[in-house]
Amino acid sequence: MSHSEDRLLLKSLLVLGSVIEARDAYTGGHAWRVAQFAKLLAEKAGLGASQASLAALGGYVHDLGKVGVSDAILHKAAPLTGAEVEAMRAHPAIGRGLVADHPLGKLVLDSVYRHHERFDGQGYPEAVGPSGLELYPRIVSVADALDAMTSTRPYRQALDLPEAVSRLRAERDRQFDGRLVDAMAAMAQEGRLAGIIGHSDHETPLVRCPRCGPVIAVARTAQDGDTVHCRVCRAKHRLHAAGKTFEVEFLDERALAVALEPELEQIHGLLRELPDRLSP
Repeated sequence: MSHSEDRLLLKSLLVLGSVIEARDAYTGGHAWRVAQFAKLLAEKAGLGASQASLAALGGYVHDLGKVGVSDAILHKAAPLTGAEVEAMRAHPAIGRGLVADHPLGKLVLDSVYRHHERFDGQGYPEAVGPSGLELYPRIVSVADALDAMTSTRPYRQALDLPEAVSRLRAERDRQFDGRLVDAMAAMAQEGRLAGIIGHSDHETPLVRCPRCGPVIAVARTAQDGDTVHCRVCRAKHRLHAAGKTFEVEFLDERALAVALEPELEQIHGLLRELPDRLSP
């Protein structure tokens, strides 16, 4: 397979991940942040550039299976019922089905299917212990958890980084591989995570909808005067440059629907960061 064909296939995987994330209005930038955390964590754990890029790729597409979870569950602000938890827990298997026959699916299959397994063997979907759990899903699991804790969700506000790291440490060698927890804690102490938390791309902080509160992921190429829509309340806003971020002006308009479009500039940036060849 040629280099150009590889890139087109990788792009198709990343586009899938971007569109799936766009369905969940409360997690703007989640895929990008998990990819960045995973890449840094892989490097900190001693993996080479190609392996770190595979960790990033798996992090970006780990939630593909959420395409099969209803909006009512994804956006629910209250605790999930038992049946809803089971529906949510189906997303790794759904994701595996989506990538299994993709020509490059083997590069991300473990990260998609096993990122909710636990180091102590009490996770899902198969409750495998460390002997059956590859390194990539272990990395994505820590990265995913850190972003979930440091992001605002419908049911709670974001935790600050020290508290999130403390909670990771509480699960050393239980939910998470202790070696990876220690590596993530070290990077937090070194200040290496600040440019990822609260961002949707490099040097692109999230902004908040002044109408309903949830975050809006603006494109890296956004400029003063551009307009954006909140995916939750569908309100239209104008962006006003304010230092490295934007102030948001409500324009008293609401769209009937907001298109689910991939973040192509973000995807092209990720592709530029990948080495010429990747192998599992």
